[in-house]
Amino acid sequence: MILKGDLITKADAQSAYFSSYDGKYTIMDNLDQREDPVIHAREEIYNSEYVYVTVVLRGTLRLIVSGTRIEMKANEYLAVMPCMSVTVEESRCTFFTFLTSSYLMADIYKRTNVLNRLHYQAFKFRHVRFTPEKTAIMLECYKRIKREHQQEDYPRKEVVLRAYLGAYVAKFFSLLGGTEPVNYVKNSRQFAFFNEFLKLLNQYHKEERAVQFYAKTLGITPKYLSTIVHKYTNLTASQAIDQYVVYAIKQTLYNNEYNIKKVSLEYNFQSQSFFGRYFKRITGMSPNAYLKQNNIRSISFIQQNKEK
Repeated sequence: MILKGDLITKADAQSAYFSSYDGKYTIMDNLDQREDPVIHAREEIYNSEYVYVTVVLRGTLRLIVSGTRIEMKANEYLAVMPCMSVTVEESRCTFFTFLTSSYLMADIYKRTNVLNRLHYQAFKFRHVRFTPEKTAIMLECYKRIKREHQQEDYPRKEVVLRAYLGAYVAKFFSLLGGTEPVNYVKNSRQFAFFNEFLKLLNQYHKEERAVQFYAKTLGITPKYLSTIVHKYTNLTASQAIDQYVVYAIKQTLYNNEYNIKKVSLEYNFQSQSFFGRYFKRITGMSPNAYLKQNNIRSISFIQQNKEK
């Protein structure tokens, strides 16, 4: 089961102001265009592993995130976490955005000390209303990243850019106090079940991959669990479990560098070959191929920019 392509395309990378790590970090905006330019519609794309952050300055941006229709107005912020689909509807707005692989974002969280503990985040989005003053602060932080990129290349430039992104993230968390979140679910029993499912998934995903286990633990039928999960993710319960497990495995592969056998054992696969088939069925690539592109050693932004 390979779901639709990911958020960053070659066209995105070419039009972005900064794109590096083979598409693992991209920023883009339309700040230089007059008035509020048209945002063309874009078909549904499945976001398997990016943290997708957008701020609207003027106008309205219309999106559908895993079946939930969202209208972002001026001075509003949206963060879409991995394992969710995103559809862009034709809109007219001025915005800025960045997409960062979740393991790189987790590293930024750790380095900037904005979270007390790291944990997997998936199947979630956060829509927040800022004041114009807070939006202006975030815009200035974003422009600093953009200005730095537009300078002529120099040794360790990407290290500096990543540090600026860390400052952006730290500043955002410092501004969250007093913000007004947009609530899309009110007193929903199904949503309560869905949240409990996510908690169980976070707790047991290394040992349990059967829908029946989660349904039984919740005290509901597998069919009803799949109905609930589909409502909030556009995936069946089985697909959601597999996507979450692979998302978590990707984080572990990144941090454990080249030790595929250790990861296979940690996630209780019956053999390393079975683990490889499972991972490839869902991602389209082997764990080894993924590791060559995505691990703490191959993301050698420091090595690529070390002084000669």
